[in-house]
Amino acid sequence: MKARKAFVLIAAVTLLCLMVCAALAEPARVVTPKGPLNMRKTPDDKGKLLESVPNKSMVDVEEVGETWSKITYKKKSGYVKTEYLKLPENMVGKEIYSDEGMLLMLVHPAEGKESAAVALPVGAWEAVLVEKTDGDWTKVSRDGVTGYVETKDLSYQKEEPSGEIAWMKEPAVAVQQTEVKVSANPKDESIATLNPGDEVAVTLIEKGQCLVIVSKGVCGYVPASALALSGPEDTDAETGSITRTEALSKAEAALRKKYKAFSKEKLYGITAVENGYYRCGFFNDQDQYLFGALVDAEAGKVAYIAQYDGFAVLTHEAALLPEGEIELALSADTVAIGETIDITVNAWTLHQAQYTLYMNGTQIVESKPGAHFKAAYRPRQAGEYKLYVTVTDEKGTYQTAQADFTVDGSLDANDGVQEIYSQKDGWWKDKRYRHSSLAKSGCAIFTLSHALNRMGHTEQAALPANLATKYAYCLIPEEGTNNTLLINTAARDFGFTTQGELINEPEKIAKLIREGTFFSFSIARGHIAMVSGISDDGSMIRVVDSAPLATFERIKDASQYYEKRPGVYRAALTLDDMPGARWFFETDEYGGLEYWLPMEYVAKRGVRLIQPGTKE
Repeated sequence: MKARKAFVLIAAVTLLCLMVCAALAEPARVVTPKGPLNMRKTPDDKGKLLESVPNKSMVDVEEVGETWSKITYKKKSGYVKTEYLKLPENMVGKEIYSDEGMLLMLVHPAEGKESAAVALPVGAWEAVLVEKTDGDWTKVSRDGVTGYVETKDLSYQKEEPSGEIAWMKEPAVAVQQTEVKVSANPKDESIATLNPGDEVAVTLIEKGQCLVIVSKGVCGYVPASALALSGPEDTDAETGSITRTEALSKAEAALRKKYKAFSKEKLYGITAVENGYYRCGFFNDQDQYLFGALVDAEAGKVAYIAQYDGFAVLTHEAALLPEGEIELALSADTVAIGETIDITVNAWTLHQAQYTLYMNGTQIVESKPGAHFKAAYRPRQAGEYKLYVTVTDEKGTYQTAQADFTVDGSLDANDGVQEIYSQKDGWWKDKRYRHSSLAKSGCAIFTLSHALNRMGHTEQAALPANLATKYAYCLIPEEGTNNTLLINTAARDFGFTTQGELINEPEKIAKLIREGTFFSFSIARGHIAMVSGISDDGSMIRVVDSAPLATFERIKDASQYYEKRPGVYRAALTLDDMPGARWFFETDEYGGLEYWLPMEYVAKRGVRLIQPGTKE
């Protein structure tokens, strides 16, 4: 009986010891100068090797000694050198970082990691201050907010963040009233309510739910569809030896190479510098922010990418009228043949508008319904005109407005002389170019006329219609204009200099432009435009394009830019973004535009010399 009591006592003491030892075990990270850490059976250098623990691994520390510590790794126990363990107690009072990705500071760990409320999400580039560590959980604080994180999620390094670079803290605005939930489960309790217009910061996204920072210490989950993202703002900053424009071009190339989606959709971006990387925003033509990325543009590598297509389309402020009301305004009530009349529509919705035009009582144009509330028309005949615009909203409600204008035929017919020709404005559809028309096939002719005009040729022979007649043989059936033949022949006739080979060297192109040279070049498949200038830093090329929509639809691995302010360029999401853009409702096309392209893209395509010389 005594023996049995002794055995029970020993067993109880052993169990208590095991429980105490288990309670004392704490997580730690292995950090060696290089390579794995040897775990031995006994605490000496000659002890039997039990395991090679990979560097940066997490282990459970059972006993801590001055030279050797006992650990458990993969259910094996043994001894390792204490100097190669990053112990939790050494973190207190230090600023440290998460290993990778987003670190979630929980309000209280006792609720369990899955259902505990989030106090603050912290990015990989943001440090937290360690206040207290106790086994699996560590108490930390940042920006005046205190919370708990799992000890194993910390790198225990004070100097700088480690692991994967991660960024996701997007400014957003609520587009509808929605409840903020304690977790990604929509059935969980609400902790706050968002009203339309309330601003939050978006961090993690999980199955259509996103974690948002509502205010200091208040974080929770809402449906992504209830929020709109605006994307990063432009900055004037540069990084390293490249400009913002060059960085954006390299970032786009890196993203297209790594992610196939970027080669299938028409995406454009703007950039801002953040922690030595370029933060890029990519949008579709409805101005919806689809992708966000951190890109090391100089190295051409994508550090991080997030997809945002589950969010609402960005809502723009507009001076909308009361429901059912519509206003129609014309730039003039009397115009000459060939002059452009501009049209502005204000309504209660921006859903769609349709334009119907009558001349002397006969319908001559009816546009397709679309989201164009600014339009233009260029008349070719004198007469009395009536314009009807029908606006329709998403519910099917519609309203029509009418305006009258006169086209005065007493003036001489305008041949379309203007600084930038609009190939697709309707004026040129009856102007023949061999077997075709200037509207359909005249881009090279318009480019030549643009260049001649800027070299001082104001004679009738330099007008597009006359050039089309003179050089009709340059239009090859089923192929398009032979631009080499056109430019070489025109050089002899108009006294400018050209050459057979295309120029591809950026330095040479920049030098020649600054000396007053122009270029004709294939801006996109089957389309010709003119180079007319260069930015001060040499990174951007100014282009004159008679049919910019053809470029917009065909251009690959580049974007069309406008100058947002001196020296700062932004990619156009739609051609409506371009200053001076005109959409002609007769043709459903845009008029001629002047805009910017990256030098890198232009040089890669190659340009054809048009160098002013002595006129004969």
